[in-house]
Amino acid sequence: MKFTKLTIAFLSVFFCLVVACGSDGINDDPKTPDVTEPVTPNEPNEPDNPSVVKVPTLQKNVQGEWKIDSIDDGFIYYNYERYDDVSKAQQIVNVLEIDLLTNKYKVEFTYNNGDSLSTTAQVRGAIGGINGGYEQEAIYIRINGTNISEVTLPEGHLRYWKHDGALYSDGKSDVGIIYGGRNGKAAIDTYKQHSAKYLLASAPTLIDDYNPLGETFVGNYTMEQLESFDYEDYRRHQGVRHPRTVVAVTEDKDLLLVTIDGRWAGKAEGMSAKEVTLFLKKHFNPQYALNMDGGGSTTMYVKGKGAAKTDVVNYPTDNGVFNHYGQRRVTTHIIVKRK
Repeated sequence: MKFTKLTIAFLSVFFCLVVACGSDGINDDPKTPDVTEPVTPNEPNEPDNPSVVKVPTLQKNVQGEWKIDSIDDGFIYYNYERYDDVSKAQQIVNVLEIDLLTNKYKVEFTYNNGDSLSTTAQVRGAIGGINGGYEQEAIYIRINGTNISEVTLPEGHLRYWKHDGALYSDGKSDVGIIYGGRNGKAAIDTYKQHSAKYLLASAPTLIDDYNPLGETFVGNYTMEQLESFDYEDYRRHQGVRHPRTVVAVTEDKDLLLVTIDGRWAGKAEGMSAKEVTLFLKKHFNPQYALNMDGGGSTTMYVKGKGAAKTDVVNYPTDNGVFNHYGQRRVTTHIIVKRK
């Protein structure tokens, strides 16, 4: 075969290109990336996007003290049954953690003339829940946009202190805690102006933006002094140990529903407001926390867990028997449902 000068020149150029660039025609020099290669953006959950990175809610140094049941994505059930170094007593604590950022769950408050938590939760298709409050005249209650109670007790009443904080929800996944302040009237005005669809007040606010208000709410008194006060006096009410129901919210938007059993000598002693504040700081370090109604009302429901038929996981006290069947009928509950 004869090659013209033009043909030879063309083949020489082609051969040089192949040798220089590689047989596939793509630059193999690692210092010069191919501009046509797509660049994958950072995924929302990658560590270099800190605004949405989730951190463990249960602190790592205490995780071995808890039974942890990851029921579903963003829905975790914790159980603690042991001697507690904070209260220096035997305790039983149950916690439901709901990751509000998953957008899989909604949080609602219910109101009726008085029913058990398990009945309310089952009728409404809830997967978890706790008791709310029942002293309607002492607390602020808004259900599905309607104000049920705006506190009818007069200022100065012995129980007027019971609404310094409030849990609110839009009925979906926007949930938070407001500190209305120790001035009861100012707190009521704050709640009236809040746009939340659901709002349920209680007291005391235990933690406000990491400030542990519950540590100093009562003041320094001996047990003898505390027991000399009226039962409804805030110092005695929050200064001695009781079963407690607590709600908390973490900085990265986890809602914690908490029950602390009590009145079971040697099994579950209960906690004071100061003790539960310190306990929450040690184990979960939430940004906000609010004491709800406790005592005989303290109850937690977790679907598929706990007692047969009722799914109650803690030990309510109204029947006087250490089992899961001593629920008290109350007017409000906080329930979690799948969307």
